[in-house]
Amino acid sequence: MKYIYGISKSGKSIIDYLDQIDENYFCWDDNKKVRDKLKRLNNKIKLMEPKKLDYNLIDESYISPGISLKNKKINILKDNNVKLYRDLELYSRLTKDKKIIAITGTNGKSTTTKLISDLLNISSLNNFLGGNIGIPLLDFYRAEKKIHYHVIELSSFQLESFVSFHPYISILLNLSPDHLDRYENYDEYIAQKKKIFNLNKKTVNIMCVDYQKTYDIYNQNSKKIIPISINPLKRGIYYKNNIIIDNYFPVKKNVNINLLSPSLNESFNIENILATYVVSRILDISLENFRNLIKNFKGLSHRSELIYKDKYLQIINNSKATNVYSSLKSIENYSNINLILGGWDKEKNFNQIINHKNKINKAYLIGEAALTIFEQLKKEIDCEICNTLDIAINKIFLDIKNKIEYQTILLSPACKSFDQFRDFEERGNYFKKLIEKKINA
Repeated sequence: MKYIYGISKSGKSIIDYLDQIDENYFCWDDNKKVRDKLKRLNNKIKLMEPKKLDYNLIDESYISPGISLKNKKINILKDNNVKLYRDLELYSRLTKDKKIIAITGTNGKSTTTKLISDLLNISSLNNFLGGNIGIPLLDFYRAEKKIHYHVIELSSFQLESFVSFHPYISILLNLSPDHLDRYENYDEYIAQKKKIFNLNKKTVNIMCVDYQKTYDIYNQNSKKIIPISINPLKRGIYYKNNIIIDNYFPVKKNVNINLLSPSLNESFNIENILATYVVSRILDISLENFRNLIKNFKGLSHRSELIYKDKYLQIINNSKATNVYSSLKSIENYSNINLILGGWDKEKNFNQIINHKNKINKAYLIGEAALTIFEQLKKEIDCEICNTLDIAINKIFLDIKNKIEYQTILLSPACKSFDQFRDFEERGNYFKKLIEKKINA
């Protein structure tokens, strides 16, 4: 029998699937409000806290990605020899006949996942889009059964524990320090990300080699990985002067990509575009469809989302930037930035932002991390502790009122949102509401 611990989106999706096939299970969430809500919505629910389980009945457990596998609360499962998995394992068992395209990386994975899914859609290749992008993996069961392609985004947490996962195409975009509140060190985080590659299986592996850690992985397995880069490659696909140069596939191509959607204009999207191009070659999708995709692509909300622009001001919602590296990649693309930073701090080190001080007019600091960021940046960057988004927005509009230069307001927090918001989506939506009120005042 299966045990589901943590009834998040993924946990609830597993429960819904098990109910559909009429399979017995037990489940639990430590949050009473979550349990009560689930009981109201599902009269079949079988709640049981871990210490009351009959372990003769339980052979495997599915742990929410939001719960560390090192959490002491699940030691009782380990002590009773219960196998611990994420939703990826059950999903993989059920999709062995599907062509799965799996994407991970520290940054850019959601955009790449949507790019590839959209590419398949405009090429009449219906697909299931899911995973860490916000649609639980087990929700595929509700989709049309004839769908052959799956495009899934995977977090390091989802990759921590599986046996059956063998994707058709695996993509690792980049690596930079992240989730160090969950892992002992950077190397442990990298070890989880590397699991997306099945190097001894018939998986096509794609990797951006522009980062020291990804380059090291590539050097050890170069014959089994298709490299992509913004630097010249003798064997691989790279970008130069708005042209994709293909030195990998038998029929070489140079693809001009100067006509890009506004959603892809920022420089860090190049590796997302290159990865999508490689998928188009593997699946023999026409160059015309690829060009149409990158010309007309509509990006995801909260990912460098342009929410307002006039001849004096542009406002960017990059609430998805939950780590320093992601914020830096966004800052690189703008000037005269009025930057909103802060939230729940998971890295403790914001000093790299100083390298872009010439692009930043002032930093407005919010959330639990505000004081930490202030102490690290104050000598080089004009900073003000605002604590909340409301105060930060009010301060910014007062400060830019008499500015002559074209201004950028950029929400790129470099922190998680959990101190003041449920998630980065709620933070980004609240930011947009505040901006709308200011613009329409």
